[in-house]
Amino acid sequence: MTGTPSADAPAPRRVNVTFSPPTPNGDLHLGHLSGPVLNSDVCARSQKVLGHDVAFATSTDDNQTYVVTTAERLGTTPEALIQHALDSVTKSLELAGVDVDLFERPDADYTAYVRSFFTRLWEHGAFDLREVELPYDAETGEYKAEAFVTGRCPTCLAHARAGVCEACGLYNLPGALLPVADTASALPRRPVSIWVLDLERHRSLIANWYRTSDVQLRPDLAKVVTDTLAGRLPYIPVTYPSTWGITVDWDGPDVHPQAINAWPEIYVGHLYWLQQARLDTRAECDELVQFIGIDNGFYNAFVYVTLGLLAARHGMPVHLPKTRTLTNQYYMLEGRKFSTSKGDVRWAHDYLESVGRDRARFVLALTSPELQQAEFSEPIAADTIAARYDAPLATIAGALEALTGRHIDTTPSPWWDAALQASRRRFEDAYRLENFSVRKAAEAVALHLEVLALRAADIRPDDPGEVSGALRFLWALRTLGWPVTPDLAEHISSAFAGPSTVGKAPLLADLATTPDNPFRGLTVPAAPTATTP
Repeated sequence: MTGTPSADAPAPRRVNVTFSPPTPNGDLHLGHLSGPVLNSDVCARSQKVLGHDVAFATSTDDNQTYVVTTAERLGTTPEALIQHALDSVTKSLELAGVDVDLFERPDADYTAYVRSFFTRLWEHGAFDLREVELPYDAETGEYKAEAFVTGRCPTCLAHARAGVCEACGLYNLPGALLPVADTASALPRRPVSIWVLDLERHRSLIANWYRTSDVQLRPDLAKVVTDTLAGRLPYIPVTYPSTWGITVDWDGPDVHPQAINAWPEIYVGHLYWLQQARLDTRAECDELVQFIGIDNGFYNAFVYVTLGLLAARHGMPVHLPKTRTLTNQYYMLEGRKFSTSKGDVRWAHDYLESVGRDRARFVLALTSPELQQAEFSEPIAADTIAARYDAPLATIAGALEALTGRHIDTTPSPWWDAALQASRRRFEDAYRLENFSVRKAAEAVALHLEVLALRAADIRPDDPGEVSGALRFLWALRTLGWPVTPDLAEHISSAFAGPSTVGKAPLLADLATTPDNPFRGLTVPAAPTATTP
């Protein structure tokens, strides 16, 4: 390899990346993939390209009540549903090229860690015992909460489940849903004591966190924070009268069993799995980047922040790195939100097999609902892939065939040098955590291909500067585009007999280093035969 690594590369930092743990009530659909899942993978890959030390981990969200309600609806057991979902999601992540360091399901060690975390905060007086009214099924002797209760959001009137309203992102206090006939919300309510995190009691702690933070929130999450801080902060159930989930015995053996609310549990799960991914429970990171749908925004913005601050205040082994919570809005399927529970889905596994990994990653990144709702239309997606990915690649492969056997062995022409610098700036802007954007990254891939395709047809093989410039521009996409289209990066490596990029990020600092081997021609597999969804 020839060339000199850049001397202005930023100092390596330790970056932790995670996304909301999938509820194991089914496989991943394109709403999941286009949002937190693909965004987090592109982010983790991009930080590796920038030379940072990255840990990328999450797990299934086994203790959510959605698992129970879905198992009941499907006529199976929660355990069978969880295992099937774990297997399905794991395969879909692999098929999508989501290079997560660790994706597991909660086990005994995890359960002990979570129980210990919340118990220590309880011992320090972080939670309050409060009597609330919950729907009560006298026939089964069970209190109903979270996914067991549906009704109308008292804030925006959208259909909602107890907890956070997916439509407006705000929290619904227990029993506050407007009842709907023939659902659990219409059951008689009965008082019961639960442990809660009273956010209003910790208002100064929360307000100071946001006042002193230099991290800019995306507009939708900023609105959740502003709207919530404008009024009295709610209390959040830390436990529910239930045996589903991680149980605690804070009230003694003679009191109705209590289980930790699965939503606050997610924060502690992130701590645990990222520690496991780094294989060092004491490892600190410089920055935590978490990708979530806006429906999880309230918990991340208030509950997770408060739990972390309280744990640090009470001397627990919790670090408070710079934290970026990157939200996305909803991906719509023919005007409806993707929803496993409602059957409004296009399964990620099926779509990936029908169009191919890089093509799916490209178009889903290009249309990701990172700042506003986006619509998925299979015909439009197919046209986009054909026009902005397949067609330019075919043109490039054909036009550069005449350069087979040539080296990048001279100074590129000024035109190519200027084009590469401009493209590099676009990618770097997209990958910078301060304004990370998977849509900008995919657009940068599309424009890089477009420029190369338009110019390649006019390359004169007798002009060394043009030849080296075009080949160097192609070679640079191996590094710049690897976070979005990793398979294409590997094809470009093969075109120059260069080092493999599978599982090993090409570094931006080495972008000036060019391959010693001659160009052998670019071969990109054709798209799989289309199937009707």
